[in-house]
Amino acid sequence: MASTQYTAQGNYTSEWASLYSISFPPEIYQQWFQRYGGGFKILDFLRMFGRTQTTANRLFYHYEDAAEQRVITLADNGTGDGIDTGGAGVTRSVKLAAGDFDTNNNGPLRERFSILIPKAYQHASVGRDRYYIVTTVGGGVGVDITYTITPMDDDARIGTAIPVGTELIIGPSYYAPGTGQPDGMAVGTFRREHKTHIVKESCGFEGGQIAQRSYREQISQAKLTNGGVGLFNEGTIETEFRLDDQIDSALFIGEENDNTGVLTQASQAGGTPVVTGTKGIWNWQVDLAQSLSYIDDFDMEYFDQIKPLLQSQGVVDISILFCYGSTLGLKVENGVLEALKEWSGGSDLLSEGNKMFGVEFKTVQKNSINFMCKELASFANPNKLGNASYQFKDAGMMIPIGYASVSNEMYGTKETVPNIAICFYNHNGEDRTRIIGTVAGLNGMGYQIVDQYDRTNIYMLSEFSTFAANVNQHIQITKS
Repeated sequence: MASTQYTAQGNYTSEWASLYSISFPPEIYQQWFQRYGGGFKILDFLRMFGRTQTTANRLFYHYEDAAEQRVITLADNGTGDGIDTGGAGVTRSVKLAAGDFDTNNNGPLRERFSILIPKAYQHASVGRDRYYIVTTVGGGVGVDITYTITPMDDDARIGTAIPVGTELIIGPSYYAPGTGQPDGMAVGTFRREHKTHIVKESCGFEGGQIAQRSYREQISQAKLTNGGVGLFNEGTIETEFRLDDQIDSALFIGEENDNTGVLTQASQAGGTPVVTGTKGIWNWQVDLAQSLSYIDDFDMEYFDQIKPLLQSQGVVDISILFCYGSTLGLKVENGVLEALKEWSGGSDLLSEGNKMFGVEFKTVQKNSINFMCKELASFANPNKLGNASYQFKDAGMMIPIGYASVSNEMYGTKETVPNIAICFYNHNGEDRTRIIGTVAGLNGMGYQIVDQYDRTNIYMLSEFSTFAANVNQHIQITKS
């Protein structure tokens, strides 16, 4: 019977092949992932869901529209309350919080429009929600504006003072015949900035080591996706997974370089360019996402708060990635998922993930939302962010798995893109997704000899950016 091992005549002269450029049988990649991959991470999730993109620039922007529907947030109206108590049918004064105004001091509340005062603040004799109409918009700018509101019904009466910081919805406008029009409104546009990040890894082989460490019994089952032949070694596999670990750390909690006057490096091409850095998903969420804090156990009471948070940002009937650290994961599985007992078999996509990575998601439906639940090594690895010095074992995040309508110019044509992705720098024939190169001394591999030393060095580089849109729809979960 012929040998099935990988054999070749003479020296290895092919380029080193990337782990991701070879069509391995799933069981082989799964074995290597389990051995060297360090657990299922954010990076693996993005690959599994096909959320990889390219960018033509190291600095790029996207523009996303603000929500068309807004609430108002009450500021102190001069009485120490947001709205103070008063008699039946009388007017009250309202001021809005600074966050309700844009950079030009334009706010969401217009004359003749209404706000709905909840039943809880009405006198007990009223017993229902009541509309109050903005009858006068006072002078001043932004937070200095005083709005006079008048109830639609003469029995409306605020019996319990409404606290500062309370959010109230804006209702319809109310006009009499023969009257004029309201002031116009514009939906704001937010510009989000993205920068690429360069990470590097290296491995070296003393002369003769490559010959005895190759995965010869497995490489025969693999083919390069471009049809060529590549050289593989255990050391390169380990190094690629170390590179992946760096990429995942940057995707998860990376920072942009805002200390550009200090963090520079001398370039071999001349000059001192600034060190690159991309903003990680966790830090995007710190700035823009909704937050949910729990005190001890993450039980059904907290889980029931999730749908209203999602709905407040226009998210309904969608699949949500719910990923978490090890401690929060145990609480979720014991306190929520076991109680629901509504496990589904998962989608074909999740099945493919199990096939490739050897990991399983738990999927559950609650309030018409499909949650895909998974502990991630990005949170849980005790030698990384899962270390006791950090809070990530007790933390988690919820991310809608959908698409966002964005433009790359202020008033450019909109396009639909994944709402979360990794973007690799690839343009004008230079693909920096994953570069693997060889610098060799005296060697028997057929490489150009650059010096007298009996060794071969393999260098790796990846340049990428985190892409995140509609982060206001995310929920960041932390322990109080």
